[in-house]
Amino acid sequence: MEDNEDFPVGFGKPPKGSQFKKGESGNPKGRPKGSQNLATLFEKTIRQKVTITENGRVRVVTKAEAMFLQMVNKAAKGDVKASHEVRYWSQRFDDFPKKAGPDPVTYESDQAVMEGIIKRMQGTNLSEAQSETDPEIVDQSEGEN
Repeated sequence: MEDNEDFPVGFGKPPKGSQFKKGESGNPKGRPKGSQNLATLFEKTIRQKVTITENGRVRVVTKAEAMFLQMVNKAAKGDVKASHEVRYWSQRFDDFPKKAGPDPVTYESDQAVMEGIIKRMQGTNLSEAQSETDPEIVDQSEGEN
């Protein structure tokens, strides 16, 4: 107690005797190696493969795919709860952008530049692609010959 006389003790200032020593961790054992959080466990579990029989054929699919197959099949048989789930998931997936192709170009100048890039990638002459997209650009390589 004699050490505490010159040291103020209070909120955020514990007594010297209960403070961590220099170089000593407050959690010496730390997190066990290989421990996983719930999100990692869920991700790992839902990606596991299972064997299913569909129309007399054996298939290997992920647990997530099996879950959706079963939900859709129950909805098709008239299960109201499964029908609501299928509707919920279909609406949810409609909110995601489709990955069918590149994003549409909104500005005309951007569209012209994209067309020029596509033509150059297809093997057309650089000067033809530039003159079609932007007539103000002059090919600098012509005067160097």
